[in-house]
Amino acid sequence: MTAGWPLYLLVLGPVLLGAVTYFLPRRAYLWGMGLGNLALTAVAVHLFAQVRWGEPVQQYLAGWPPGVAIRLVADNLSVPLVLLTALFFTATYLFAARAGYMDKTFIFLFLLLEAAILGVLLSGDLFNIYVILELGMIGVAILIMYRQDKQSVYDAMVYIMMNFIGMAFLTLGVAYLYRITGVLDLAQIHDRLAELENPRAVVVPYALIMTAVAMKAALWPLFSWLPRAHGAPSAPSIVSAVLSGVQVKVGVYLLIRLNLVFIPVVNAQSFFLGIGYVTATLGFLLGIAQRDIKLMLAYSTVSQVGLIVVGLNLGTSEAYWGSMYHIINHALFKGLLFLTAGVIIEAYGTRACSQIRGVMRRLPLIGVGTLIGVLGITGAPLFNGSVSKYFIALGAAGNPAELGLYLINFGTLLLFVKYATILFGAPPAQVRIKRDPFVAAVALLFGLTILAGGLLGGPVIALVYGPVYAARGVFGLHKLLLFFATLAAALAVYRWVVARWDDRLEALCRFKPNFNQITVLITLFFAGLLTFAVRSV
Repeated sequence: MTAGWPLYLLVLGPVLLGAVTYFLPRRAYLWGMGLGNLALTAVAVHLFAQVRWGEPVQQYLAGWPPGVAIRLVADNLSVPLVLLTALFFTATYLFAARAGYMDKTFIFLFLLLEAAILGVLLSGDLFNIYVILELGMIGVAILIMYRQDKQSVYDAMVYIMMNFIGMAFLTLGVAYLYRITGVLDLAQIHDRLAELENPRAVVVPYALIMTAVAMKAALWPLFSWLPRAHGAPSAPSIVSAVLSGVQVKVGVYLLIRLNLVFIPVVNAQSFFLGIGYVTATLGFLLGIAQRDIKLMLAYSTVSQVGLIVVGLNLGTSEAYWGSMYHIINHALFKGLLFLTAGVIIEAYGTRACSQIRGVMRRLPLIGVGTLIGVLGITGAPLFNGSVSKYFIALGAAGNPAELGLYLINFGTLLLFVKYATILFGAPPAQVRIKRDPFVAAVALLFGLTILAGGLLGGPVIALVYGPVYAARGVFGLHKLLLFFATLAAALAVYRWVVARWDDRLEALCRFKPNFNQITVLITLFFAGLLTFAVRSV
């Protein structure tokens, strides 16, 4: 590893820039933060190139020795997500730069969240991860309730209370693990766990820590916070896009990173494989039952996270790298879908799917962007989702788990057949048309990236992660026929079942676990993971 240049500038840069320039006039502040984000993105690109074609970069803060200092590290696992985060925040900032809610306080909080995400990705110290997660949690809650709508304030408070419980589990796990190993550095924890005489000594801290991580990743049965946060009624679309596009991926990243730390003593691969399937299935079922377009997108995020976790735990390299690529792809098409949903909601004055029609006629560029996002998430040929899903399926070939992937893909198509009804038909006369070429241009830029990620999927995986896989099978006749057959089945099921039973399906939406029930679910997840870990050691 090389010492490199100060990694902490990536974390502190957005916060310091926002604080130093806060008292400038609003217009100057907007320009300053925009240029600052572009500069941060350039630094992230340089860091990515340095790590990808060189070696990992690390730094021990304040000059303290290893084992004592907080270590920041950029390696092949973290640096693609660092680059994704910087690019995503820059793009979403440009998308919303002229929105009325983009005042200086909102922008500062927005950049604080960016700094928190980058801090977790670059941290090699377990306690430092805990501290930054707490900071990010507070920033997310304030952004959700920023417009002070009653329901959004309630959703933000539920989010905070759930995460406080998760952080309590994480605190206990970190303290317990520190007592056993005497270190907090992730690399040193890994080395000391490999030397333990009694591996069962760490199953309790493992279960405590991974319960908190599973909540951050929105895995079943701990995902009830995600629809509340991502689909909050008055939360700006830029907030929903960031939360769904990159913030929830922090939990997935920690799931990967910390399982690698504990791999010398605990292997919970099959446990998380099962959890991933249940998460993906419940996600699309609950999404289909929704009438609110933002909640439909929020529950589809739950489902897609489940799909990613499935691929990560199938035990094959193709599925693993397909899931890693799907992390990037999901950020692009789900970010685009949330951004365009915000424009659509503002124009139509409603979030009800049944009351929104004719987007392609009234807002053609936003409609095209939405359609591209739908094609991406459903894995349509030529679009990025088709490549990542192809590799996940390739890794499951010949395995009973492959049938579960067909079910997840069918559910995703069915959900977005329902969502896509907003694009067609006759629009109501009262639509407030407010065409913004700048907003449309950013949306179409997202769309072009989604298309490029499909056409060049194999080379992109090789560029970002290293492994070289041929993606020619994505464009094979078999895959094309399979997609269109699944689409035809989804259209039939939507017409004859979903559209007719919409009122009955709504009953699924009425149950939302209260705080007491949530705490029981967290405890049950911990108990289940602890039992599995004990048996696997």
